[in-house]
Amino acid sequence: MLLLLTALEVLQFIAGAEERQQDLRSRYTYRELQENWRLDPYGRIIPGSHKTKTYEVLLVSGQRHRKLIARDGQPLSAEEQFQVEEDLRRLRPSNDTRALPLRHLADSHQLILRDNALEAVQSGKTIQLIFDPADHTILEQVTETNTTRMRLVYRRLPDGATLPSRIETDFVVGDIRGRQLSTFDHYTAN
Repeated sequence: MLLLLTALEVLQFIAGAEERQQDLRSRYTYRELQENWRLDPYGRIIPGSHKTKTYEVLLVSGQRHRKLIARDGQPLSAEEQFQVEEDLRRLRPSNDTRALPLRHLADSHQLILRDNALEAVQSGKTIQLIFDPADHTILEQVTETNTTRMRLVYRRLPDGATLPSRIETDFVVGDIRGRQLSTFDHYTAN
């Protein structure tokens, strides 16, 4: 039997899978190495512009947060560590509703289904969700605007959880062009 699904039906399956993944992800902490480069007008890396930050990604008050632990490969000073810890202590659960829930993406975007990829398009912004056709889990997300392109790749762990593996971002802010690469490792179950 051939089953054809609409883009909206696939979106609902993806949203359900993503909700299950959020629950699985809440059980993990991991490390992020963020590398940043400035680019010249031709997209070439400007020598000497490479900077890094290392974060521990953890759950605080029910929300995922990035705790800065090193800059340019060097541990933070005692003063910086104290400030980071103080900032974490002050965190409270957020009621921020700026992030558009996947289930409501069709309310503001045109949906296009192509094999195992769902595209959501809205005046100058495209979100592409590449998913596993067996369980509709997101494997990769690409978001593009006129000034930014972000690609997020997930890694599936043995328990089925998908956690970030790599984020590549190219951006333009005013006359500043940049590239950011985040890689993730040290996945630890809580």
